[in-house]
Amino acid sequence: MRYGKLGAAGLLVLAACAGYSTSPMTGYGGGGSGQGGGGGGGGPVGAVTVGPGIQFVSAHDGSQNPAVTTIAAGATVTWTWSGSLQHSVVSTGATSFANSAIMTRGSYALQFNTPGTYHYICGVHGASMSGTVIVQ
Repeated sequence: MRYGKLGAAGLLVLAACAGYSTSPMTGYGGGGSGQGGGGGGGGPVGAVTVGPGIQFVSAHDGSQNPAVTTIAAGATVTWTWSGSLQHSVVSTGATSFANSAIMTRGSYALQFNTPGTYHYICGVHGASMSGTVIVQ
């Protein structure tokens, strides 16, 4: 694995410093902040579909590669895997967050408490599969 392993305590320290918290989830499921749908994709704010191809897709506005998700501080983004390809969510850039595991199914959720712009890619497919979380 390209990234070193961090213990649970290390992740908690990172979460406290970066202004977000993690909540890995194993089932399929909606998620997001419960703020309802709107424009474009019509899905919930903070919901991102991973796959089924080499793509991240914002469920709210349909944007993809990069999938752009804008949320309020304190809201949660939930990435939900679809299809059968392996993917992961890997933070890039100066404002970072904890990375997900490489998975083919399930969900990964993060609560973002600090305003800023958070960029990410797929750890398997690189920059051809990207997204941005804007926290206001």
